[in-house]
Amino acid sequence: MEKKKQILERFNLKDYTNRLEKILEKKQFSLDTKNLLLSMLYRIENGYNDYKKTKVEVVTKNEFVENLFQMIQENCEEIIVAEFNSEASNVLREKDVKYIIQEEEKKIVAFANELLVMDCILKLSEKLICVPQEKQALQIAVSKVLNLGNRMNQLEVIRDFNGWSWDVVLKEIPDLETNILFQNLLYLMGYEFMQNWFQNDTYLADYIDLLKASIKENFGEKRADEFVFLFFKLVIDIIVSKDKEQYEFWQRKIQELKNELKGLENKAKFLEQQTKAKKKYTKQIEEVDKILNNKELLRKEYEKRNSKLPNKEKIFSISHLVDRLNTERDELLEQIKECNSLIEPKGYVTRKEVVEKKVKFLSSLDLEQKIDRKLKIIELCSLFLECFQIKIARAQTKQEMIDYIYELRYYGFLILDKEETKLKEVMQLKPLFEETRKSLLEKAKKLNVIEQVTEDEEVNEQILNSIFDSRMIDLDHMVIETKVKEGKLYIEYYDEKVLEKTIELQSNRTVRLKKKVKLFV
Repeated sequence: MEKKKQILERFNLKDYTNRLEKILEKKQFSLDTKNLLLSMLYRIENGYNDYKKTKVEVVTKNEFVENLFQMIQENCEEIIVAEFNSEASNVLREKDVKYIIQEEEKKIVAFANELLVMDCILKLSEKLICVPQEKQALQIAVSKVLNLGNRMNQLEVIRDFNGWSWDVVLKEIPDLETNILFQNLLYLMGYEFMQNWFQNDTYLADYIDLLKASIKENFGEKRADEFVFLFFKLVIDIIVSKDKEQYEFWQRKIQELKNELKGLENKAKFLEQQTKAKKKYTKQIEEVDKILNNKELLRKEYEKRNSKLPNKEKIFSISHLVDRLNTERDELLEQIKECNSLIEPKGYVTRKEVVEKKVKFLSSLDLEQKIDRKLKIIELCSLFLECFQIKIARAQTKQEMIDYIYELRYYGFLILDKEETKLKEVMQLKPLFEETRKSLLEKAKKLNVIEQVTEDEEVNEQILNSIFDSRMIDLDHMVIETKVKEGKLYIEYYDEKVLEKTIELQSNRTVRLKKKVKLFV
């Protein structure tokens, strides 16, 4: 089956260019635009296998390109490539921007750059991420952060992979914090979960609860609580640092919940307010019923409402008014139901606990940006590495271990800040990275995944640890050779026959080393 899938994918790859041209035939794109899109496709084809090998947690190249085709077909009516000294490029320079996206017209104007145009296509195809009603406050923040993370994740294939090397282009990563947040979620939950979340179009499915439940099931309740709490705290902290409207929104939200909590703390007054509200809603239902059961009152209500509405919002007919009144009646019944629940002792206590929990969470936010967010990101990464060690301990197959070796290597190379500090270089994370590497190599040895260079465990670990510092695309090509020069012992790491790096082995013991071994058995 797998062989058939590989053959099918090779066949489809030959057909990609023709398929793209058929899509473009129905679009009013210039020759420059068509050539740039074909160039973008070539770069994806050229780098995707290396991207997939290095990162592991991705879809097949076939699926990736198909998704991109669908975005172009459904969401892009016009793409104008701004060549040097063109009218479009002059407009972009005047506005001091690299691109302009007009969402309603599904139009993109961008400088002639494959990475930039692909970013615009992805951005034009984004949508709000569905969040259930009781968590609606999170929707904008979650959507902006996860959509940006997803874009950076997909752009990586042409940003960092050119067909023969893996080189992270720091200046092309617009938000390092969001990138690390997204990668933590991606590697913890998997690509399939993330894509299901993005594609979900119902407000009934609660992927925040599903996220927490999955982490709880796999890594324990305490880690689930800590990870989800810290993740969404960072999501809000990041978005309010860039978006004034979101900053003001969360300030208001905090105050509203504090006021509600204050009201709940005076139980007698709160219950009195619920009783009054229930009476008010009951009276409103009686008024609606009165109108619904009297044709003359219905006509008067129809005229009264339409006299106050602008033309485009006027009620079409009396039957439409009946539908609207019935909807309003149902909403009032729900309000009464909620009042009844809150009047009950259990309902009151539950509501108070929920509001207290929300106030506690919102009070922990750093809206004024007084704390270095790097510390929180490091805390999140610490939790991730603890979870990753559990995944290693549960691994049963060779392929799982090989995947985890690639994933941990990739994760360690993630960049934390503009100084290009890699996660594996962060002082607070170093001990956890060392523990994780050690447990990974030990498990790989038990499952007969990697070769032993020596029987001396300490020296062997020192030699194998260097694979996590290698940017070699395919570690299956790695050959480790030991050589003695001028009385010193050196370990050489080859990409097949090409020397990648040499390290001097530091050991005060005499050990027997195999002269030449492949990394994987």
